[in-house]
Amino acid sequence: MSSQGEESGASESSAITQRAFLTSARLKLARLHLDGDLPRLFKQLCEISGVALEATRVGVWVFDDKAQLLKCEALWSKDGDAPIPLPLEMARIPTYVSAIKERRFVATSDARTDEMTRELEAYLEVWKVRALLDAAVYRNGEVYGIVCHEYVGEPREWKRDERQFAATVADLASHFIEVKERIAAQGRAYELELKLKDAHRLDALGRMAAGIAHDLNNMLAVITNGISILHRVKDEETLKTMEESAHHAAALVAQLMMLGRKKTPIAQIVELDPVLGEVDRISAAAAPAGVKLVLDVEKGLVVWAEASQLTMVLNNLISNAMQAMTKPGPVVLRAHARQEGVVFEVIDTGEGIKPENLEKLFDPFFTTRANGSGIGLAIVQQLVNQHGAEIKVSSTVGDGTTVRVWWPKTPTK
Repeated sequence: MSSQGEESGASESSAITQRAFLTSARLKLARLHLDGDLPRLFKQLCEISGVALEATRVGVWVFDDKAQLLKCEALWSKDGDAPIPLPLEMARIPTYVSAIKERRFVATSDARTDEMTRELEAYLEVWKVRALLDAAVYRNGEVYGIVCHEYVGEPREWKRDERQFAATVADLASHFIEVKERIAAQGRAYELELKLKDAHRLDALGRMAAGIAHDLNNMLAVITNGISILHRVKDEETLKTMEESAHHAAALVAQLMMLGRKKTPIAQIVELDPVLGEVDRISAAAAPAGVKLVLDVEKGLVVWAEASQLTMVLNNLISNAMQAMTKPGPVVLRAHARQEGVVFEVIDTGEGIKPENLEKLFDPFFTTRANGSGIGLAIVQQLVNQHGAEIKVSSTVGDGTTVRVWWPKTPTK
């Protein structure tokens, strides 16, 4: 009788110890917070749960319904770092997938014989898994994945407290996924808001520019007529000065009129090889002494664009880069396929741009050059936006500037 009493007391003591251990683990879970790195956070979840439940390995797996794969996103192993397992084909494990999607969790003492998990035989054999405790992870009310607890050795029964703890871990993973997506959605909304503000600002300035351009055109007409009269008195020096001023004003008018013209580009699939050849030719003719354009481009690239406007964007960026060069050297133009489009990079080793000026670069009429109009980059941004492309600038004072433009190869929605 005393022997039975001792066993009963030991069992009760063990249960109390385990509950205390799980309570301590829950406190550790409560201290976790999302800092932007979801895979690292998943691994922390796996480690806390693995230690608390005395599992051999714990992983976070997600369903990729498009590829029909179950993929491991994070893994903890009590034996130290372990390689991430290969994805599992959902078509080969339909009973297991259905069980996960229909139940809160799947718990089996012997995964190799259980009807819900024996389809995993190949995986279980490779990793020598005997018992499984898998809790569903949800996103927007649908099963998104699982937190999978694996046990190597003899068959093992999963207690009620252990199942509840595994469910808590999976719920926390669900929470972090939804928080991450909410933060990402807020970021996209903020970026869209900024783009809309830029579009409204450019539209207002564009209308103003169109009015200025109209008045300037009338003044240029008077100057041009005056030049034809002065030709008769043969004051060549005055004539040359007036002609240069008139040409400069005409170029400014053309830029202002473009800034004020809001229209949908007549875009089509454009082969980049001839476009970049033209850009190279124009840049070579206008390059300052000692500055040379160097091309680093993939052959055979295509984009969705109005070719003349794409040429204008690249020429403008290259011209700015060349003017930023304070000493002889190369300006590099790169073009490489990336993310359903082409990424152009214009790189100079000039004096760089001060941080306080970076956010003003695309503001109409903002310039740091004595003879600059501050219109060129505003036009670049306008053309980029009209094509559904994106532009970003990074710069370090003293080291130079890189302008990156992602341009789609098919029409954007």
